[in-house]
Amino acid sequence: MSRHWPLTGLLLALLFLPTVAHGEIRSIHQDLTVDLNPSQRSLAVSARLQIEGNGPLTLRLAGNFVVTAFRIDGQASAARRMGDQWLIDLKGGQQHQLALDYRGGLGELESSPEGSFLAPGSGWHPTFDGLAFSYRLDITVPARQRAVVPGKLIEEKSTDDTYRAVFTSEAPLAGIVLIAGPYGIEQVRHGKIRLRTYFDPDISALSKGYLDATADYLDFYEKWIGPYPYSAFSIVSGLLPVGLGYPGLTFMGKRVLALPFIKSTSLGHEVLHNWWGNGVDVDLSGGNWSEGLTTFMADYTYALRRSDAAAKDMRIAWLRDYAALPPARDHAVVSFISRSRDAEQIIGYNKVAFFFHMLRRSIGRAAFDQGLRLFWRAHALGIASWDDLQKAFEQASSRDLRQFFRQWLRQSGAPKLVLKTAAVIGNKVTFDLVQAAKGYRLSVPVQVTTATGLERFDVIVEDGSNRLEYTAAAPIQSLTIDPDFDIFRHLGPAETPPILRDVTLAMTTRTLVFAEGDGDMTELAVNLAARLTEGRSRPEIASDTLPNTPLLLIGDSALITAFLNNNGLPPTPTDLAGRGSVRAWVARSRGNPVLVVEADDAAALRAVLRPLPHYRRQGYVVFQGAKAIAKGARPASHGPLSVRFGG
Repeated sequence: MSRHWPLTGLLLALLFLPTVAHGEIRSIHQDLTVDLNPSQRSLAVSARLQIEGNGPLTLRLAGNFVVTAFRIDGQASAARRMGDQWLIDLKGGQQHQLALDYRGGLGELESSPEGSFLAPGSGWHPTFDGLAFSYRLDITVPARQRAVVPGKLIEEKSTDDTYRAVFTSEAPLAGIVLIAGPYGIEQVRHGKIRLRTYFDPDISALSKGYLDATADYLDFYEKWIGPYPYSAFSIVSGLLPVGLGYPGLTFMGKRVLALPFIKSTSLGHEVLHNWWGNGVDVDLSGGNWSEGLTTFMADYTYALRRSDAAAKDMRIAWLRDYAALPPARDHAVVSFISRSRDAEQIIGYNKVAFFFHMLRRSIGRAAFDQGLRLFWRAHALGIASWDDLQKAFEQASSRDLRQFFRQWLRQSGAPKLVLKTAAVIGNKVTFDLVQAAKGYRLSVPVQVTTATGLERFDVIVEDGSNRLEYTAAAPIQSLTIDPDFDIFRHLGPAETPPILRDVTLAMTTRTLVFAEGDGDMTELAVNLAARLTEGRSRPEIASDTLPNTPLLLIGDSALITAFLNNNGLPPTPTDLAGRGSVRAWVARSRGNPVLVVEADDAAALRAVLRPLPHYRRQGYVVFQGAKAIAKGARPASHGPLSVRFGG
């Protein structure tokens, strides 16, 4: 649920950057004095910049600000302004000073007495086309407000009229997020780290639990990876239902923070991003590794700590998601940059997390953990790529991992395993395992059930057909390939019961609306379809003709029931019928997935507009109002990858 503003590495600020736009600019330091008045939605800034280097420089500032002073090296500037760009030519010398004063109004979504959020890329302060800078930021807000930015807190002071805080950067950034609101601040010290909550009064009682949980996560990841790279970690509440991570802080909607599971899931994910994505920035020219690594070391790890079964369920869910991804939307991991669509999460988060699961199985836990620590020591507060990760794991494992990284990261698709034949003579089983996709060398787990128990072993599978055999300690009763779903692969039909994503991701989904002249129901169904399919499927009024495509049926429950009956489609499952106010479930008909969203009335459908799209991984979900009261996916079976011998 997170998006993370990348931290540009320290080296980028210190080393020569030979680009046309930046000339020979080597470093920039900004000293910002900021006056934010949320009730008036106004911002006034005095910026003093120290610039090392010379040549052309493009400064960007949002066009709604009125610049009242602009001086370079003490002289009135001759810089050219083009919209939100100031084109500057720093001539002569290697040290320059730029003075810039400006003020202006902010949008309703940017600032109000209930909360202000000025994003790093919004242009509220000078930026330089991705060039990182250090900073000192002195901010003043009205007395009942509190403000925070990434960085080390140097000073804060409250008077009857104002609150003032001063922060300094701990590593160069390409942009600064500024957050303010009517917060109460709670603080504890965890060793040298300042832990804080900036919480709306409505959720102030949650502060202690969040501070305690944050301390636990910091201990856990410092032991696993290495020292936490910042002086503080702050959790800041807001009005938006999001979770956003920045160096040393996370911003979450107060409704999100109030959810009982956030402390044990999303909070740890955000804490970990201070190592991956912020503490080590991503060299995006070779793809984004940080989201998948964070998913593996946070979300997946928390499931594994609950139980092996929970971790297996998560792997199966990732494979189900991938099975729902149309081939036209699949792509290589190295082309993933950020999550903008549902399909991107399947590649950049799920598949990459699965990759790290397979890597740890391949090289062993000790080498894997050592690789993480080597990677962190080499690149902390810097920038790194997939190649840098490969080198760290190769060093830790003393293995050549080129093929392993290449086959999972640099080619799209996934292997598909087919068990062709299997025969047993006493304790010995012989079987043919076919791997049709090209370019994969797999270490596949195999399980046999014998008269005395289970035995497990791995087999190496190349392209094409592989004749394999195994001799057990007792007569063999059954054989199962990849029993715990440890290989990222295409699931067979028997292994992947349908989920909502089978319909919402499909390129040819047809949406049929069942409203019978009810304008509210029709409008709500259209909006919900757009949210579920990300605008790819245009709703149609239902007719008696059944399209031979993936189907999304939305609308009145009674009308949908009649349509299902008249067209020989599966009825509402008996364990869902009559429950809640909205029932969403998936079936298959003529080889196509059918997603049904049946509502008792328009009000019921309106209540699920926001929550239902978050359940696309499920095979069914039942809502009472906006609350999901039942959800799940039908169980998978091994089908053709499992065989039982004898009677």
